[in-house]
Amino acid sequence: MSKYIKFIGIIFILMTCGCSKDKYILCTNKVDNKIQNYELYAEYKIYYDGNFVKKIEKLEKYSSNDLEVLDYFEEYKDLYYNNFKDLYGGYTYTINKDKKNVEIKTTINLEEVNIKQMIRDDILDKNYSNSNKLTKSGAIYYYEGIGAICSE
Repeated sequence: MSKYIKFIGIIFILMTCGCSKDKYILCTNKVDNKIQNYELYAEYKIYYDGNFVKKIEKLEKYSSNDLEVLDYFEEYKDLYYNNFKDLYGGYTYTINKDKKNVEIKTTINLEEVNIKQMIRDDILDKNYSNSNKLTKSGAIYYYEGIGAICSE
């Protein structure tokens, strides 16, 4: 009986410890735009299974002393992500603003996004996908192309 209890205990620990964590690549980007008076810090977590991306979690934080700049990013990003959600599906986001920052948290569920339509609309390069799924290497190329540094 004691061996059975130990076995059940080990199984319980393995199930609750999160041993099957999702694999992701972290990309980060920092921009200091003195001309337009803002700084951007961005993180992109690319979750994948094999060669294909399952989801992307984005954190974008715009900082500025100019309230008009912050208002612009709040309005622009709301319009941008709302349009992507309506046109392609799979996007959820929140925007929080205070006196110095606008923070946007976005999740892109690639299992719900219409990749085929994004390619047709020239939003996504067809070389970044295979079988209407975003590839891990395609996502890395995209984020590195906008200046991010990626590491697994």
